[in-house]
Amino acid sequence: MKSMQLVLTVVAALCGGALVQWLWQPASVQAQDDADTLKAKRLELVDDRGRVRIRMSAVGGTTEFEMWGDDMNTNVAVRIKKDGATAITMNDAKQKSRVLIGATADGWSAIAMADKEGRQRVGLGTDKEGAPTLSLNYANGKIASLLSVQGEKDSVLIMNDPKGENIAAFGNSDGRPNMLLMDAKGNERMKLVLKDDSSPALMMRDGKGKGRLVAGVNTDGWAGIGVMDETETVRTLLFSDRGGDNGLTISDSKGKSRSALVVTNKDKPALQMLDENGNELFKAPR
Repeated sequence: MKSMQLVLTVVAALCGGALVQWLWQPASVQAQDDADTLKAKRLELVDDRGRVRIRMSAVGGTTEFEMWGDDMNTNVAVRIKKDGATAITMNDAKQKSRVLIGATADGWSAIAMADKEGRQRVGLGTDKEGAPTLSLNYANGKIASLLSVQGEKDSVLIMNDPKGENIAAFGNSDGRPNMLLMDAKGNERMKLVLKDDSSPALMMRDGKGKGRLVAGVNTDGWAGIGVMDETETVRTLLFSDRGGDNGLTISDSKGKSRSALVVTNKDKPALQMLDENGNELFKAPR
């Protein structure tokens, strides 16, 4: 998905594997136009011990700026590439890349943060359409969670297991919230949504992806739970309707109701059994 490409593409494009691998070329000082202007392809500033602490360079279409701390390991570097891509990188005293801020010429932008081992743990950025994405990584580099917004109506939060497999998603699709839970194989096992009329609906599936239980509440007051067989036919339905009747119906393999037990809104119990053609076999009370 685009949101994952943001973290992978921007960080890879701007920093490769090891952040801040700068190549410096020797350059000569050019003639000065006036006494207040110094022109050169490369400029170095040294400390009182003669060590280069700041280096600036403009060679081969790339502009670079780098600073070192007193330990000569901690550093900050800025680079503008020939194609217009920019990057700011920060290394700690152990030369581990800790922070990268970058933007590509075609509109991608990102901030990546790493732990003390140099492993990326946080990524924040936007793709070339402007969609923002936030990713949090496990220590093994796999994405643990991913938050993304697409357009003006869709957003999603994806949760992964330590292997990077999707296990849960919480979203807002075209203004409607929904929740999705998956098993270790990435198969949908439970989905909870609000429909267009804001009525909730729940679906549970077995390991083969077959719907086995559905539950919902309608805006007119009807509520029910249906249990399905392996062909996704509702065989048992527990309901409470808008008129106040509450009951249980059991259907055959073709989905035809064969028996029903109801307590009416008048608190009167009723039992009915039907044959395969819908003819009454038993009813109580008569």
